Amino acid sequence: MHIGQIIYALRREKGLTQEALALAAETATSNLSRIEKGQRRPSGALLERLALALETSVTAIYASLEGVQEGHVSSTSEPIQASDFTRDAIQLRESFRDLTPENQRLTLEFVRMLRRLQTSTT
Repeated sequence: MHIGQIIYALRREKGLTQEALALAAETATSNLSRIEKGQRRPSGALLERLALALETSVTAIYASLEGVQEGHVSSTSEPIQASDFTRDAIQLRESFRDLTPENQRLTLEFVRMLRRLQTSTT
């Protein structure tokens, strides 16, 4: 996993386009695209501007990259995994937010059932 994947996920969760985030962070859209693809690493100053535009902190971005949740060092909290930032996972979170509260509850029950079935068949 690379820092660009974290930035991509945060951008999508905020509903921002690359153009909007690049404008807010005072960088070129092409530069942001290369960062999100892992072809370039942002400078410290740019990372600070990106974090500000994404309403987060550089610390939170690095914590996500390292697989921990900012402010959570307890062994009981679930570590963040690379799969949390795949395009499918991001799309799942976006779609889940659009559901009614009742359908969110049903979705969670369905996922719990799938996990039980998966555990019982392995």
